[in-house]
Amino acid sequence: MESTEPIEVHRTPLIQKVLMTLLLIGALVGLVVTVVVLAPTGNDSTSVTKPESVERLIPASGDEVLRQASVGVDLAAGYDAYLIINGVEIRTPEDGLTKDLGVGRVEFTPGEGKPVTALAPEKNCAIAIVWKQSEGPTRSEPVSWCFSAS
Repeated sequence: MESTEPIEVHRTPLIQKVLMTLLLIGALVGLVVTVVVLAPTGNDSTSVTKPESVERLIPASGDEVLRQASVGVDLAAGYDAYLIINGVEIRTPEDGLTKDLGVGRVEFTPGEGKPVTALAPEKNCAIAIVWKQSEGPTRSEPVSWCFSAS
């Protein structure tokens, strides 16, 4: 007759220590790969992850500019966009949005009588809502970045 007692597996303390060390090393390597390779490190480095539709951010992510500096994007051929600057939508020429889609530039310069009269001192964040001209703005993609103004 066979015994129904559970079989115990005994691991020596040395094997347990080796396994724990290997698990910790694996976790640390995974963390380093995630932080260094895969993850952007915050709003000031979002330009690293911009889509192919955007060739350049104006100003570049993390730059320091004057409070009256232009904000915008250089787009790849066939794309259009509007801007949101510090939460304020800039959609039309009446808002001060300028577009030259022949060269792919969508831009806004703060000023008197405009929705944004000056960039905020210190940190500013912008979002370009970008879409293929052939598809229209209903299939848009946001591209965000931050920069400083003084």
